[in-house]
Parts: sequence; C-alpha cells; structure tokens
Amino acid sequence: MSNRVYVGNLSWATSWQDLKDHMRDAGDVQYAKILQDRDGRSKGCGIVEFTTAEGAKDAIEKLTDTELKDRKIFVREDREDGKRGGGGGGGGPSGGGGGGGGGGGDPPAAGTQLFIGNLSWETGWQDLKDHFRQMGEVDRADVAVGRDGRKKGFGFIRFSTPEEAQKAISELNGVEFMGRPLEVRLDNKV
Repeated sequence: MSNRVYVGNLSWATSWQDLKDHMRDAGDVQYAKILQDRDGRSKGCGIVEFTTAEGAKDAIEKLTDTELKDRKIFVREDREDGKRGGGGGGGGPSGGGGGGGGGGGDPPAAGTQLFIGNLSWETGWQDLKDHFRQMGEVDRADVAVGRDGRKKGFGFIRFSTPEEAQKAISELNGVEFMGRPLEVRLDNKV
C-alpha cells in the first residue's frame, strides 16, 4: 500500500491547511494538496501524503465519512501514485493557499457538470444533490458561498454521465424547487 491517499467530496472552501489538519488524526502528514482546475478553482478533491503507509491505511479506515467543512469526505488509496507532476504543490512553507494547479486529477468529463441558477437562499448542497439524484448518479453538488458566508443563489451539479446531465437540463430547467424556478444549463466554465 502507498503512503498517499485521495480525498474526495471536499467543500470548495477547503484549503490545503484545513485538509492537512484534518488528516493529522490518522498520522504524520508530509504534505496535503487540493487539486485545482486551470483557473485555480478547487476540484473538490485532494491528495495527502503521510510519512508512512500505516498513516494512509489509518486515514482510509478512520477518516472516511468524517465531516470537513460541513461535508462528509471519502478517503481511498491514491491510484495515481507517482504519475502526478510537480510533487507537493500545496502545503509548502509559503502558505500560499494550495499552490500550483495544472497537474493531477481528472477534470469533469465533458458535458457532465451543470450550472444551477436562481436557487433559494435556503438551498444547501445536500438539498441540491437530493433533488438532482432523480436524474441519475450525482458525483458532486455545491452551492456557491461568498466570503461573508452567505449563499450566492447558484450552484453546480456533476453527474456521472453526459446523458444524465442532459436529462436534468431537459426535465428540471424552469421547474420550481424550494419556491423558485431553476435555471439548469451546462457549466460553460469547465
């Protein structure tokens, strides 16, 4: 077993420092990195490297389904071990908030991520995920939150397949949810 783990379902607000601090419960963390897209936005997942394989094993056993920034995370062995360029772009002494980007992690498959607009202020990511689950397997759901902690009235849903995403657009665009008609379209920033 490797000493690296992949951590998924992270809140977009999670920094590499948050991730590193959370994972310390399983062992000595060498570095933590939040994977980012080309625009520097979090992909909602990260890589954590422990000093020992035992630490990685403990993280999988003890930290899967624990909450970090109000989201239940999952932890598994990093299957991309050694293929990721650039080493530990985050977690360096600069504290630059996650660093790097570019290398590592898979971007959402084409046509699988949707922009959801006109959300009610009460809508949370779990409400959104539950509502869109009727269209297919939801890999990720997020509601955008500003620096002040207030919701921005839009979010994102990522489906497993483009077909499920298209079904959601055709069946849920304009349909009322929590008192407001939703705007459902492909996320053109992916």
